[in-house]
Amino acid sequence: MVVKTKRLYILRHGNAEPFGYDQDAQRALTEQGYDEVRSTAEQFAARDEGFDAIFVSPYLRAQQTASEFIKVLGTQTSPQTLDSITPSGKELDVALWLHDLPYDSVLLVTHQPFAYQLVDMLADELLPAAFQMQTATIAALEGELFATACCQFRWAISPKH
Repeated sequence: MVVKTKRLYILRHGNAEPFGYDQDAQRALTEQGYDEVRSTAEQFAARDEGFDAIFVSPYLRAQQTASEFIKVLGTQTSPQTLDSITPSGKELDVALWLHDLPYDSVLLVTHQPFAYQLVDMLADELLPAAFQMQTATIAALEGELFATACCQFRWAISPKH
């Protein structure tokens, strides 16, 4: 039996309006946030990697991040909204959900603290000391299955300022 290696990209949304709104889900990207997303997308494109599916938090800033990222890459992949990858997402639930997907390569567009927690849970070794999920950072993982300590942390890209 041949087991296929799968790739997971986890992208945190770009810089957003300050917290303080009644509806956190409605916070929009700032101009800086759009610039950050474009920078990360350009660096990602230079790696010549891609994804079969995109899942995005329903929050406005994540939706805007996904839209801008896709625009820069020129990909035809349509994003799908996924309620379980909001800031309070449960990484184990998402890992189990990812395991059953038919795709070889998936992009999640999400938030802190969920983004870092998911990367940390899946990685099979300690994350690099300098690694942070800053705004518009994308992390790449690879593994035969998405479960606790079963993936290799491949790289991370943060926007160039």
